[in-house]
Amino acid sequence: MPASDSPGTVFISNMNRAHDYGSATKYGALRPVTTGNYPVFKTSRLIEEIIDALVHSGPEDYLLLSGSSTIAGICQVVWIQLHGKCKFLLWSRDEDSYVVRVIDKPAIVLLIEETKDKLFGRQRAAG
Repeated sequence: MPASDSPGTVFISNMNRAHDYGSATKYGALRPVTTGNYPVFKTSRLIEEIIDALVHSGPEDYLLLSGSSTIAGICQVVWIQLHGKCKFLLWSRDEDSYVVRVIDKPAIVLLIEETKDKLFGRQRAAG
């Protein structure tokens, strides 16, 4: 779905002022969750700040993954808990722009259960 059909907000997991996020604005207004060199070892504080920012998001909004993988991972977990799915933006060198990808919690849960059944269901049956 084109961004113009569903304008929202683009929450940036860890905004770096030196990075150009301009092409993400077609999906909505930019809003940082965290900024700069964040002390990721202060996890309780980090989680609180991420939640404080992301409770303002809605299912029509986007999460742009940028910077620290720790921050991005926590943002995705919080987003999935809030909305059940996450529309996130990834930089595509091929397209020279951000592209949308979607993670859906029910689909993930189903795939986990199917994988566990394949791996461990056979072991239980054979045991």
